Amino acid sequence: MRWDDFIDADDGQVATQAPEQLLPDGTHVGKIGWVQIGSKDWAKRDEQNPDGICITVRVDVSGYKSVFQSIPCHWRGAIEELCRSARVAPPAKGEDWDEEQLLDQVVSIETLLSVSKAGNEFVKVTGFKPTSQSSTPKPKPIRQTPTQRIDAETKADPDDIPF
Repeated sequence: MRWDDFIDADDGQVATQAPEQLLPDGTHVGKIGWVQIGSKDWAKRDEQNPDGICITVRVDVSGYKSVFQSIPCHWRGAIEELCRSARVAPPAKGEDWDEEQLLDQVVSIETLLSVSKAGNEFVKVTGFKPTSQSSTPKPKPIRQTPTQRIDAETKADPDDIPF
């Protein structure tokens, strides 16, 4: 194979891939590709969370740059909103909770395209929305005769032949 198509003639460097676009404003459905609980300096301002412990997720939406969202662990409503969107039970007091259960879950996010003080564009996640039931595959209906349906409802023995 000749690599001429992938190497610029001027400097011999590999041609760069076109940058992915930022996620536009609106509601998008993506998959959680990474999750971690860690400390963030900006979250240390609250007395309820002096260590600044946050849960951070990366949401991957096909065709766009990944979006990261960090939620301080004392923001109970936002954590529950994330869990509802991912269809995962939220953390409960007195129980261990593993953040890894969020991995590979499909979530719906509401986004805004924003500009930082330094003038850089970034995507701001304004909230997690409950995902529609239509995004999960429905089980195929089982074809049954009326007799089979009655037998299934009454839990009749399949070897029992009524006379």
